[in-house]
Amino acid sequence: MSANHWAAEHHVSAANHHEAAARYHREASRHYEFGEDYAHAAHQALVAHGHALLAIDSGNQASRYYAEHDHHPLSAKITPTPHLPAKSLPIPGAMNTNLSDANHHAAAADHHDQAARHHGHADGHGERKEYALAVEEAQMARAHAQQAVFHGDEAAKHHAEHYGKSGPTAEIL
Repeated sequence: MSANHWAAEHHVSAANHHEAAARYHREASRHYEFGEDYAHAAHQALVAHGHALLAIDSGNQASRYYAEHDHHPLSAKITPTPHLPAKSLPIPGAMNTNLSDANHHAAAADHHDQAARHHGHADGHGERKEYALAVEEAQMARAHAQQAVFHGDEAAKHHAEHYGKSGPTAEIL
């Protein structure tokens, strides 16, 4: 197995985890939108967050390949940290903290979808040995992942403020 194939596997894994996170965020968004089963929505959000962390970790693993092989001038600046996004390119638009839980989860899902697409593009560029383009796509994926995590965190804060003390609770068996 070539090292480039190793990077491709991590891009595919990252994309799959981003897609799963998007599905769970959409499910949470629907629960908040319809005003029902907030405990289940919180559980869906927690699972989405787990997939987000796995996606970020896989993306960081893929980026390590490019950093180790110095295929791009920015690759030396990428120092992935487990479970935290590394340096990324900015995404246009301000991060809105005044959204409802449903809208934060919907925004997180949209960013996860974008991140998955960018990992798919990075994988394709890597397979064609277009490493500079692969690095840029990986950085865009990371930026979308950061935005997705931000929106998930904002939804969690809002949930804790509004439902965490006196609202519905979930039992974990």
